Amino acid sequence: MESEKERIEKATAEIFLNLYNKRFGTSYEIKALGEPPDVECIDHLSGKKLNLEVSLIEDLPYEIRYVLGRGAKPISPTTNSTVVSSDDSIMQIKKSLKKKLLASYGKNTALVLRQVSPLWGPSAWEYFKKKLQEEDFFKYKRHFDAGVWVICTDHSTWPARDCLFCLSEGK
Repeated sequence: MESEKERIEKATAEIFLNLYNKRFGTSYEIKALGEPPDVECIDHLSGKKLNLEVSLIEDLPYEIRYVLGRGAKPISPTTNSTVVSSDDSIMQIKKSLKKKLLASYGKNTALVLRQVSPLWGPSAWEYFKKKLQEEDFFKYKRHFDAGVWVICTDHSTWPARDCLFCLSEGK
């Protein structure tokens, strides 16, 4: 029986692979859930393997606990209320990324970040990416030779839809 963590990782991997396959014309499917990396995938047409390390991103500490119904709505240290500022988000993203980027998960691995809050779309992630690049945050992206990706919500379409944003492209 799959744990809650495995169910979240599997669901995230399914969303990611659907978007990734459409973007690159591949046909990756989940082969196995593991630790680490969290998900092993294979493209049955080419035989290529892809490993996924999955991480949830929250705007405030303990937001995931709140979203899952296991705690109170967190208070922003920046606004001193339940209203989140971009400074809160940047701080949490840095914290999550730093932990993951320092670890090595082997070849053909992608880091897949899933945003808990549906508010941050591609334009917000472009802003975050520039902020992170200013601090040379991606000097360790080599540990993820298949990229550092974010699953976010694109509100510029109706209905809003999941989209894939690559943090590791560029600099």
